[in-house]
Amino acid sequence: MKNRFRVRHIFNLFIILLVICSCEPNEDDAKKEISQMSSEKMLPADGFNFSNMVVNQEAPYGGRAAHTSAVFENKMWMIAGIQNQFTYNDVWCSKDGKNWEEVNPDAGFKARYGHAMTVAENSMWIVGGTQGNQYFNDVWRSKNGKEWVQTAGNAPFSARRWHTLTSIENRMFLIGGLSNNFDIKGDIWVSSDGIQWNLVTNLAPFGKRYGHASVLYDDKIWVIGGYDNNGNYLNDVWYSKNGFQWSLATPSADFPIRRNHALVANKKGMWLTGGIDAGNVYYDDVWFSQDGIAWEPVNIKKNFPARGYHTSLYFDDRLWVINGFSLENDAVYFQDIWGYQ
Repeated sequence: MKNRFRVRHIFNLFIILLVICSCEPNEDDAKKEISQMSSEKMLPADGFNFSNMVVNQEAPYGGRAAHTSAVFENKMWMIAGIQNQFTYNDVWCSKDGKNWEEVNPDAGFKARYGHAMTVAENSMWIVGGTQGNQYFNDVWRSKNGKEWVQTAGNAPFSARRWHTLTSIENRMFLIGGLSNNFDIKGDIWVSSDGIQWNLVTNLAPFGKRYGHASVLYDDKIWVIGGYDNNGNYLNDVWYSKNGFQWSLATPSADFPIRRNHALVANKKGMWLTGGIDAGNVYYDDVWFSQDGIAWEPVNIKKNFPARGYHTSLYFDDRLWVINGFSLENDAVYFQDIWGYQ
């Protein structure tokens, strides 16, 4: 009897083990699940690499900083900016980053730098900026880059520079910036037509800042880094689904603190380039994130010279770094354009 019981007990244990093993995923299934998670929530295990690169050493418009750029009508656009204390109001475009066309050498708005730009309602928009000691709070619109129409000459928000302008759900959101007398702003304004602007808040949850960057990604507006009214350089990351309610993704991202960096997005994620830290050190790095929380440095074939006050675009399957400025050794207004793939 005892031997029968032992045999039956061993047989039952064997059956249980077979059932348990049949419920466990095999190695291939586990790898497939991890791969699916990585594509949506996690950074790839081997990181991101840009092995291909094109460089335009001398853009025809010369050195430029504190300009704006956008992708519009299947072209890259560069608008206004500054070089050696000379400000511009010209408009250029390119389909490949090497050949640039001057669309308008003297657009209707005053020459400026530190302005903000976005694309909405089948148009390019620029807002604010500065020329010397004059700060602007005007709003301009163009459907072709050549003709520009002023939609607001004196908008209700204070004149400023180093702010951002981002569009979502057919509404443009102006965020933060620096007004005259070093008045750092923390307000947010919204408009659907560039004419009427309404105050969202006098002080956003992320506080006062300028030299930050913002972008539309994953149907959210993201605000990253900058310089606040307490003299702090930042590397925090905030996001909003509607421009009104904001959430903190991380108070301290993996990349070092910085201001006047550039931020761009594609379907894969967000790409952050360059900028300036608290010790006036200029960066030559690229960082990537799929969720705004985890950030990873991107390996590139050759680093662009360290800079701030540049722009970045993602166009034609390349990440572009366009012009900029450095004061690490001598003052340099870069006229080079880098494209990574």
